[in-house]
Amino acid sequence: MNIRNIIPALGLLVATAAFNSCDDYFDTDPKNIINEEDYIAEENEMYKGFLGIFNRMQEAADQAIFLTDTRGPLLETTDNAPTNLKAIYNYDETDGNPYADPTCYYAVIVACNDYFAKMEAYHRNVGGMTEIAEQNFPALVSSAMRIKAWAYLMLGKIYGEAYWFDDPLTEKKDLNDASVFTHCNMKELADRAIALLENGMTIDGIHVAGDLDVSWYKWIDEEEQDASLYRYWEFLVPPALVLNAEFRSWRASYVDEASAQADWQWIRNNLLQFMYDYLTGTNERAANLLTNADLQGTSDIYQLNKKMQSDNYGAYQNIFYSDRVGLMTQLLCGVMYDYDNNQRNRIVQYFCPEYPDAESYYLRPSDYGVDLYNESDIRGFTQGWTMRNLAGQRCVSKYYYGYNFTTRAYEYLNNEDIFKIEPTIPLFRSHDLHFLLAEAETHLGNFENAYWILNQGLSTRFPDKKVPTDDPTWDYRYNPWVEASSGGYGNLGIAGTAAGTIHDLPRPSDDDWSTYTEDQLKEMYDWAIADENLKEYMAEGKSYSYMCKIAERYANSAYRNGSQEKARDSVAVRLAPKYSASGRAQRVESAIKSQGYFIHWQLNGISSAQAGNQSVE
Repeated sequence: MNIRNIIPALGLLVATAAFNSCDDYFDTDPKNIINEEDYIAEENEMYKGFLGIFNRMQEAADQAIFLTDTRGPLLETTDNAPTNLKAIYNYDETDGNPYADPTCYYAVIVACNDYFAKMEAYHRNVGGMTEIAEQNFPALVSSAMRIKAWAYLMLGKIYGEAYWFDDPLTEKKDLNDASVFTHCNMKELADRAIALLENGMTIDGIHVAGDLDVSWYKWIDEEEQDASLYRYWEFLVPPALVLNAEFRSWRASYVDEASAQADWQWIRNNLLQFMYDYLTGTNERAANLLTNADLQGTSDIYQLNKKMQSDNYGAYQNIFYSDRVGLMTQLLCGVMYDYDNNQRNRIVQYFCPEYPDAESYYLRPSDYGVDLYNESDIRGFTQGWTMRNLAGQRCVSKYYYGYNFTTRAYEYLNNEDIFKIEPTIPLFRSHDLHFLLAEAETHLGNFENAYWILNQGLSTRFPDKKVPTDDPTWDYRYNPWVEASSGGYGNLGIAGTAAGTIHDLPRPSDDDWSTYTEDQLKEMYDWAIADENLKEYMAEGKSYSYMCKIAERYANSAYRNGSQEKARDSVAVRLAPKYSASGRAQRVESAIKSQGYFIHWQLNGISSAQAGNQSVE
């Protein structure tokens, strides 16, 4: 991405948060957008302004799906697809293509920076707030900090670079002003984002940590105080832990081995502790889930095992089957929509061949992608959980068509009005923790751990339901993974829980184990994890970037004896075969080898109109 001439008009984005009443949550009617001068004048506007930031997330959430999944192995464009989308699919030049425009992510960042400035001014001038507002003030700021970090994560993952800025941009600023804008590669973005998440920021003399959560139900439902009615609000903002771990896993690709080891150790320790707290019910959020569960099945500790271990088919199905509350069996964070309040994404429109506008069916599973799954894999076409035939055409169905556990039948989320289905777009779910943990264990040299997490799970490895205490690689915090309630599945692993193909990787018990170097093993495991990631996150805007992260790790000649050519070859060999049937395989392979795998874009400037209403159809 060439962004030398970025944002001379970025200041026009300020003061665009959409303010909403509690009754019409997420309403994005332009009439509710107010001017900078009266941005925060009353206490409620602290909350409404934050929801305006979330509105920017809504506008950005499906961007990565259409921009990156089209280039991955699993999707192809239909004849109906617009020329610009076909150009993305075919690895044509992306600069100037509206699907590649990063404006939506910068709009999120501008809204967050402006929110910080206005919150500081309000807190300084108001002279006192109610008790609940004083409690939620730092939590609102903390939530906006994490959303800003998420926007930079997306920019780095997709474009490989971005401009960092903290200025609220109340006026136009020259991009060359180094006191405002800092051009960052992915490693530098990770450094800054991790510092923000760990150090927080100071607002009017108040230190705000990066991991605070808003008590939404106390504000919205002050009289009833019923947290169960507002559970899904808890999933609006990315968790600090997962953001931090994601950035660290990227940063480890660009640093020396000692620095990388520190990041991998952080990821392992913190993810294991987080999951241990969930599985033992000692985490506050876990306790709320146990008390106020609206999940399928029982609300006991095993229900949490299903959530965090991703090992129950019914729970897995529900990731996508409900457009809101039903997601909570697996969801860590997602962007939600409400059709009745004019909130839209393009998921069903692009993926459903029975959508009322038949000409808008743009993307479908590729032949090559379908063949990546074995016939028993619940994510594959044969099983019909995520892909199936509708209207005589093969399609990605997981967002809008699935098994209803009440009616015992497959059906649309809304059988009468398909166009009203506005699926939640998952940003992070339980599987992310397992992929990151497998990656960390790999780079800490704990290959046995990584093997079972990726493949058949710890319950298969330890059928006696006890992790050995005499092996230092098996931390005691793995114990709850295998201590499932009677009749439960236990931990089946990433591939195992989907009945997917087990990865044939060297293990310490193999006779030829000593013939491999540790570096060779790490690279083999990394690419196996990336291959499984491609199958797990079909049409979620994540797997292509995960593959890029692994490629970057082995493009690094300074620390891992890698080469750019080798890294690009590793990507091309996974993607070019999809294009064989159309005769474009060699052309795509050549494009990847010459241009790389990141999206290119020269961002000359954006306006408030572009930020508030993306022009791509």
